[in-house]
Amino acid sequence: MFIPQLPDVLDRRALYSGNAPLNDSSNSGGFSLNTGGMASFFGGEVAVTAMTTIHLDPTRRWLGWYNSPGTYEVARRYGRVSGSKFLEGLFPGVPTDLATLLGLEELKGTKYIGAHNGTILEETGPFSALLMKHFVQHVEMVEIPGRKTQPIAVTITELSHTPSNQAVLRTPIYPPIVAGIPILASVGTATACGVFRDWFSFSLIVFGILVNGISCIVIGAGDFVFQYPNRRVGVPRDSILVSDRDKENIVVMGSGDGILVSDKDKEIIVLRGSGDAVNSITSGSANLRFRWQYWIKWCAILLVFQLIVQILLIPQGTLFGQIMFIGSLAVSWAYNLWLSSKNKESIQGEVFIRGVLRRPNAWRYSLGTRTSAVVFMLLAVKPKDPGKILNMLIPNDTTEWLRFKDDILSRIRTNQDLRFEASFLDTLAPEQDKGLMELLYSDAEAAYEGYLDHLSRSATKRTS
Repeated sequence: MFIPQLPDVLDRRALYSGNAPLNDSSNSGGFSLNTGGMASFFGGEVAVTAMTTIHLDPTRRWLGWYNSPGTYEVARRYGRVSGSKFLEGLFPGVPTDLATLLGLEELKGTKYIGAHNGTILEETGPFSALLMKHFVQHVEMVEIPGRKTQPIAVTITELSHTPSNQAVLRTPIYPPIVAGIPILASVGTATACGVFRDWFSFSLIVFGILVNGISCIVIGAGDFVFQYPNRRVGVPRDSILVSDRDKENIVVMGSGDGILVSDKDKEIIVLRGSGDAVNSITSGSANLRFRWQYWIKWCAILLVFQLIVQILLIPQGTLFGQIMFIGSLAVSWAYNLWLSSKNKESIQGEVFIRGVLRRPNAWRYSLGTRTSAVVFMLLAVKPKDPGKILNMLIPNDTTEWLRFKDDILSRIRTNQDLRFEASFLDTLAPEQDKGLMELLYSDAEAAYEGYLDHLSRSATKRTS
C-alpha cells in the first residue's frame, strides 16, 4: 500500500477555503499563505544543532523563549533518548547514541607515546584531537631559525591541573544579549497579532514560544559529563593498565609525560603532567546525562503536537497574522543558524580546555626539518629511553644516520650542549657522507638553540 509523505501531501492540498474565521478586509480576496508544512519542517538540522549548544553553555537553557522552526526534527532526535516506546515507534531508525548528538563519534585522536612508562597508543580519544585543533587555532607559532625542508610544529604544554573524573562541563560561550533578538521578535509579532485581533496567529506564536522555552529548560537539564579511566590504587606506577570500563582502553600510569604525534598534520604535542591529566586527553570520553529524562518524552510530544497545530491552524489566520508568524520563524531561524555556524568542535575544545585542563600553559614552535623537530621534542620531554622514540619517529639506519643518532643520544643522556664547531665536523670519517652529516648536526644545533629559547620563554611566562 502506498502511503504518501506528509510534506508532499501538504504541498498539493489547499489548506484554506476562503471561509475561515477572521477573514477581514485585509484578506478579502481569499488569499492565504500555505505555511503549515514549512513551519513544521523548515530549519530542522539547524534547530537540533542550536539545541545541543544548551548542554555546553549554561545560560542558553533559560533563553529559549521564542517561536522556533524545526520542531519536528528536535522531537525526532531527542524523543529517542527519553526511553519512551511510543516515541521509539513514532521515530524508528533514529540513532540513540548520545555521542551522536554531541558530534564526538567521528573524532579520532592521534598516536600517543609515553616518555617514561613505555605506553604506546596507536589511536587516542576525541579530546586529543580537540586539543590539537585548539593549539593549532589559538596558540601563536614561534619559528625556530634553521634549515627548512618539511616544517613540523611542536607544541609543549604543561598540564599542571589534575582533572576530576565525572566532571560536568559547562562554560559560557554565547553572549546572552543576542538571545534577546528572537525573543523580542516573537513577543513583538504575537503582540501585533493580538492588536489586530488575529487570535489564531497570536495563539500559534505564543504556543511556539512556550513549547520551545519549556523544551530548552527540560532538555538543558542534561549535563555534558566528562570522564576518563583512573589509576587503580596499589598498582605499580610503571605498569600499563586496561580500563575496567573498556578492555581496549589503555590507562596511562605514573608520570604522564609523553607525546602526541600526527604525521598527517605534521604536528607533535609534548604533554608534561600527571598520568591522570594525560589520561583525560588520551582516553577521556563525554556523554549526556539527563536529570529529567522522563520529561523529555512530554517535551517531544509537545513538539509534535505543535507541528500538528501549526499545520491545521495557521491557514485560518489572516494574511497579516501569517506574515507575522513567518517573521517570527525567520528571525528565530537566523538566530539558530548563528548558533550552529560556530564550529561545534571548536566549542567543545574550548569547553575541554577551560573545564578540564584549566587552560594549561602552551608554547608552539615551527621547526624546519623532521630531524630538528624530533631532537627538540627529545630535549623537551627527556624520555626514559630516548633511543626508542628516536628510532620510532626517524627509522633511518644507514651508517651516517646511526652514528649521528648514537652521538646525539649520548649527549642528551649526559645533558651536554648540542653545539658543533667546525673542528668537530672535520673529525668525521672521510668514508662517510660528510655533507649529510653536516646537515644533520646543523638540524640538531638549531633544535638545541630553539630549546634554550623555549626555556627562557617558559620561565618568563611562569613569573609573569
